[in-house]
Amino acid sequence: MTGSSDAVLIVTDSPLGEQIPAAHWPPIARVEPLNAIDNIDLSAYSAILVDADLSSTKTIDRLKKSLHALERQIPRYFLVTEGRRVEMVQANVLGAHATETRPLTPEGLKRLLSASQPLADLPDIPATAAAAHTASKALGSAFDALRSSTALNSVILSGASDDIVVSLGAVGLDQWLDTVRTHHHGTYQHCLLVTGVLTNFAQKVGMSRADISKLTTAGLLHDIGKAAIPVAILEKPGKLTPEEFDQIARHPVEGYDYLKAHANLGTDILAAVRGHHEYLDGSGYPDGLMSSQINDLTRIVTICDIYGALSERRAYKPAMPSSEALTILEGMSAAGKIEAALVRALREAVEAA
Repeated sequence: MTGSSDAVLIVTDSPLGEQIPAAHWPPIARVEPLNAIDNIDLSAYSAILVDADLSSTKTIDRLKKSLHALERQIPRYFLVTEGRRVEMVQANVLGAHATETRPLTPEGLKRLLSASQPLADLPDIPATAAAAHTASKALGSAFDALRSSTALNSVILSGASDDIVVSLGAVGLDQWLDTVRTHHHGTYQHCLLVTGVLTNFAQKVGMSRADISKLTTAGLLHDIGKAAIPVAILEKPGKLTPEEFDQIARHPVEGYDYLKAHANLGTDILAAVRGHHEYLDGSGYPDGLMSSQINDLTRIVTICDIYGALSERRAYKPAMPSSEALTILEGMSAAGKIEAALVRALREAVEAA
């Protein structure tokens, strides 16, 4: 089965009669059952929306098989259940450009269909949302490349980095963080939050254009290794076993090894990807580096990574206020884990924003 090039395919595992009222669907939308996806030419559609149980192994296997060969440029969107982090992670694993929570409202549908159009055709889309959309697509491309051991698309990555720098310079950090928290989830939300914090830091402390770009790129790529970690481990609700933590702790090395082999990046960015969980006192991972072994770029990424993690909004917790997040960082600097001067600079950058 094929569709027209401007049509949107909606794939569902629910009885078609349970979809939102047909009046809300645009004429270009075509609804098909999940069990028919193997017989559909997905490349014939301008966007794909999946409404299916993403906690089902059978469903994930079916979607992986069908979506794997699909051009990454064709947007794919997923509906998820509020609070079910495993669905959000699986959506990202499957290359989601964005997600909406169930039930899909007309407003949610409009957001997704608007996002599926080329940004040049949407002159009224907020600049911050456009930049976050481009960055999310770049992350999806990078994660897909790691999983398939193919070359990183440096053109997409560079374009996303430039858009973030322009956006942060125009609207500031708070609007960026609010936009990302509203429209993105899980690992993608974290990467985009950290990237915004890094870009804002570099701009506010007066770094050169080259260094601003470098920190922005490092932010986008710092957690790329998580694409290689089993979802069951990433999404485990309780405490990790030592063996499970060992798997999580592999992500800096997974990201470093992939980028070293498949991307043309400077050694300082590679070091930041590998070392963003290292601490000055040697208690970090994966290499247990000490202060003199950790370069400046890595130290900055580490601090902004922690701030970004504390600033995330999840179904089970609100975003931590910046004052509390900065207090935690100051406590870590007092304990000798991160550099006090950089924490002070981050506070100044955040407060100036």
